[in-house]
Amino acid sequence: MPVNTDLDVPADSNTKITTIGEATGERVVVVDPPIAGINPTRYVEVRVDPTDGTTAAISMKTINGVATPQVLYTTSADGTPTFGGKGKNENGNVVITTEQDAKDIIATITINEQSATQNQVISNVFAAANKLSTSSGGGALVSTTPGVTPGATTVPVVPGQAEQSNNDSANATITDVGDKLKDFVSNLFQNVTLSDVQRENLINDLSKGKGDDIKSGVYPSDNTYGEIRGQDYVTIDQFLLQPPRGDQIFGSNQNPVLDVIKGSKRLSPLKKFIAQVKLPMPNNISDSNSVAWGEDIMNNMSATITQGIMQNPLAVGGAGIVGNLVGLGPQAAFLAAGMQNEGIDGNKGAAARAQRLGQILNERPGGQALAKVQGNAAILGMLGVNVSPESILSRGFGVVPNSNLELLFNNVTLRSFQFSWRMSPRDEEEALEVKKIIRFFKQGMAAKTVQNKAGDRSLYLGSPNVFRLQYRTAGGRIIEGVNRIKPCAVVGTAVNYTPDGSWAAYDEGQPVSCTLSIQMKELEPVFASDYSENVIGNRQSRDVGRNNSDIGKRDGDLYRIKPEEVGY
Repeated sequence: MPVNTDLDVPADSNTKITTIGEATGERVVVVDPPIAGINPTRYVEVRVDPTDGTTAAISMKTINGVATPQVLYTTSADGTPTFGGKGKNENGNVVITTEQDAKDIIATITINEQSATQNQVISNVFAAANKLSTSSGGGALVSTTPGVTPGATTVPVVPGQAEQSNNDSANATITDVGDKLKDFVSNLFQNVTLSDVQRENLINDLSKGKGDDIKSGVYPSDNTYGEIRGQDYVTIDQFLLQPPRGDQIFGSNQNPVLDVIKGSKRLSPLKKFIAQVKLPMPNNISDSNSVAWGEDIMNNMSATITQGIMQNPLAVGGAGIVGNLVGLGPQAAFLAAGMQNEGIDGNKGAAARAQRLGQILNERPGGQALAKVQGNAAILGMLGVNVSPESILSRGFGVVPNSNLELLFNNVTLRSFQFSWRMSPRDEEEALEVKKIIRFFKQGMAAKTVQNKAGDRSLYLGSPNVFRLQYRTAGGRIIEGVNRIKPCAVVGTAVNYTPDGSWAAYDEGQPVSCTLSIQMKELEPVFASDYSENVIGNRQSRDVGRNNSDIGKRDGDLYRIKPEEVGY
């Protein structure tokens, strides 16, 4: 298990921790030289997993009021350092330290109040990690070579181990060529493998081109939302999108075989809370649940062949394959299946069994016509005349074979919702809230770019944000008498600035009234198992009935549906 780089390390973890600071009594390694009254002293934390020899150098920093780990570098068991990395902050969110950021932080480090090079920092960290490993029951660590390029293949020398002699130049040459070939193949596949860190970095890059911060909004200003006897209302939360099935494609800790056996795992699409708007209950609340069913037919001949294949694929399938040589594939398979299903004596020859099957068909109503029509249609096909058995029966007898028409379940569908609100601001403050609400939807539904600068080029386009709508009543409780809605994408936003058919505005052109309409579509279908109080832990929503001050916490996307609720 690699060394843990999260802010908080579980008690049962193998990772051991020490600090290269005042507590060591040996050296003082400080990040960002402190300035009196401005920067607090930050020491380098050394971590080691004695069971596998992996190490990490970490600095802690408070970012936006949240204690966050900054991973300077980690080393593999062979001592190769990789600058940067990821770890969870005190809120449990994964934070990425890029390679360049890590090296920039290392460049600010001082040792005993003296500027230190990168190699000096690595040397001091290694000494502390080696001491920590041996004191914790582990062995001596492999020496780290300062200045090693991350990802480069190295051949570490274990301390105390003498280098091998090189008396046989031929063997040395062969070994050298073999090692270079192995390194080439290793580096080749490393170059086409997308690591977890690289994946997180790409996702973070696509979150940069989001424009200026999206603000929360409330309309009207004299509302009683959330009060004990307050009015009913709607809350719409906006989140960064987390690809729900991203781990299925890139997850390094996933077992792909389980996807075949159990199905693919879906995560919550809600990654990070952005903002929230509160609006009155809309006047057009409705829902429509549907699933896809479709007509399907299977005539009796096809059903007989299918049953024969399922019971004896070798005999029935083999007869059909051989029959294809003379253009009688389905008919041959039908005869083989019929002989098997009728229990005809298997000791008889094939010709005798076929004759017996013909007698059975002649004894049944319509059997004689069916047998002969099927055979004649096959012969016509070999002559290049394509006439179906159904056509012969319909033209000749006025009947068609029973197609056994059934309505079968095909697939699930995604629900769509449309809402609209008429907003008429009565003062400047309320007009500002209306503008924030309109921008909340327009900006949130827009695709992102890699660069957060209007007009700049972008190699990729990032997914828009996603939304969660909830109907609430007095005290902020969820309304149980209307439908629940899963997280949605806003696929359309429309604003009518002249809802009365003519332009009317206050000073500076502020519209007197406008109508905001949005179209939402759920990200996931509704399943029967969703109507339950039993919800998988990592997707369970825990915000229902909580104070609004908690809405920024990471939450699941599925609700516990009580028996007395309408549900989805």
